[in-house]
Amino acid sequence: MSGRAMMGHQVCIDLPGEPVECWAETDVTVLLRKHRDVIFDIDLKKGATYTIEATDDWIYDVAKKKRVKQGQFSDGQLFHIWISRDFKGYLLLKQNGKLLQRYSMLQFGATGSSPDPKVKPAPIIIAMGFNPAGPFPTAAGPQTMVASALRATDSPALSGYSPAPGRTDPAVLQPHHWFPLPINLASDTTIEAPQEAHVMEVDKRSIPQEVLDQVAAGGADETAIDTNKIATRNWLIGQLAGSVAFLSDNRKWIAELWSERFRLMKIVHKRAGERWYVVFTGNPRLRNLITAARYGVKHEKVLTIAGGAGTVKSGAAAALEGLKGAFKKAGSIALIFTVSVDTAEWLHDYEELGPDGKPKKDFADLLGKIGIDLAKAGLSAVIASVLVGAIVAGATILIGVSLPVVGIVVGTIIVAIGVGYGLDWVDKETGATGHVIGWFRAVGEKLKTSAEYLEKSMPKDYEAYSLMYMP
Repeated sequence: MSGRAMMGHQVCIDLPGEPVECWAETDVTVLLRKHRDVIFDIDLKKGATYTIEATDDWIYDVAKKKRVKQGQFSDGQLFHIWISRDFKGYLLLKQNGKLLQRYSMLQFGATGSSPDPKVKPAPIIIAMGFNPAGPFPTAAGPQTMVASALRATDSPALSGYSPAPGRTDPAVLQPHHWFPLPINLASDTTIEAPQEAHVMEVDKRSIPQEVLDQVAAGGADETAIDTNKIATRNWLIGQLAGSVAFLSDNRKWIAELWSERFRLMKIVHKRAGERWYVVFTGNPRLRNLITAARYGVKHEKVLTIAGGAGTVKSGAAAALEGLKGAFKKAGSIALIFTVSVDTAEWLHDYEELGPDGKPKKDFADLLGKIGIDLAKAGLSAVIASVLVGAIVAGATILIGVSLPVVGIVVGTIIVAIGVGYGLDWVDKETGATGHVIGWFRAVGEKLKTSAEYLEKSMPKDYEAYSLMYMP
C-alpha cells in the first residue's frame, strides 16, 4: 500500500442506488442531490394497468424504494417516481402494453437545473382521465368532481416522510373528465427557446367605474336584441371588432379591387392538365398588390378573396389561411378585446358572493370561457371561409356570373357574423362552455390533490406548494 495521501473527489448522484465510478488512490465522497419528483394520477379505464418506462435512463420507484427501468400502477392509483435532474430519453406511458404518451424533459422545459445539490427541481404532475358512462361535469356540481385524494395505503413507506392525506368518501372516488396534461408532442417537434413575459400590474381604479360597469353588464341577457339572448351588447361590439379586424388585415386588396369584379375560369393545359384561375377585371398595371390579370386559386393573394373556390386543396388552403388570420395581426387584437370582455364579465361575478359566502365564479370559469371563445374564433374563421368558397363557386361556375369584390367583402363579413351567431347558439344549447369549465375545474382539483400530497410528504421542499392550485 502506498503511503501517499489519497486525493479527495466528490461525486453527485440523483437517485439512490446509482452506481459511482471509483478511481484508485482516490477518496470518493458520494453526495445525493435533490431529485425531481414526477407524479402520475390517471383515471381512464377501471381495472386498467399502466406502465412507466424510461428509454435511456433510470427511474426510482418510491413505493418499492428501488432504482428501476420501469414501474407499474393501476387506474386511479397515484404513482410517484423520482428522476435525475438531467434525465435523458423519454418516459413512456403505456396502458396494458399500448403506448399512450411519450414525455421528455425538453418537452416540459425541465432542463438546465441548478447544479446546487440543495436546490429542489420543480416537480412534474401528469393528470388525465374521463368517464365515458357519466355526464359531463358542470360548474353547478363541483362536489362531484373533486379528484380522488390519495389514501393512506397509497403513501410511500419512506423514513422521514409524513403520511399522505386521509381517506375520502368512496362516493367521491369516481373517474371524471380530464384533459391529458401535457399535450403530447411529436418526437421531431422543435422546442423554441423560453420567452420572457413582462407583467405589469394595472390598478383598475385608473379606469372609470362607469366603463367597467358597462362592460361587465354588457353580456347580460337584458342587453340582447334577439329572442335567443345571444346578441347582447358585448356580443355586438365583439362582432364589430371582428369586422374591423377583417377590413384592416385585407385593406390593401380591398382598396385596389373595390370597384372590380372577378370570376373563376377553368383552363386545360396540355401538360399540366386542368387548372382553375381567379380572373379580375380592370388594368393590373395600375395595381400594386394584385398585379396580374389572373391567379391560380391556391395563390396566397386570392385565397381570402375567393375563399379557395375551385378545388378541394385550394378550399383547404383558404380555410387554413382564415384560421391563421384569426390569431394574427388585427385578428389578434379582436381576440384580445374578446378576452378583455370575458375577464371584465368574470370579474363582475367573481366579486359577488353566493349564499355560501364564496365568489359566484372561480378561475376555472374564466379559463373555460376564454378557452371556448378562442376555439369558436378559430372554428368560425374556418367555417366562414368554406361557406364563402362555396358561394363563390356556385355563383361563378354554376350560374356563370362574375362577382363584385365589394359584394365578397360585405358577404364575408355577414357570413362570419352568421357563423359566429350559430356557434354561440350551439354553445348555449349544448352547454359547451359549462363542460369546458367543468374540465378545467376537475383537472385543477386533481392537480391540487397531487400538490397536497407532495406538500405533506416533503414539507421542507414543497411548503405551501398546493396554494398555486387553489381555485
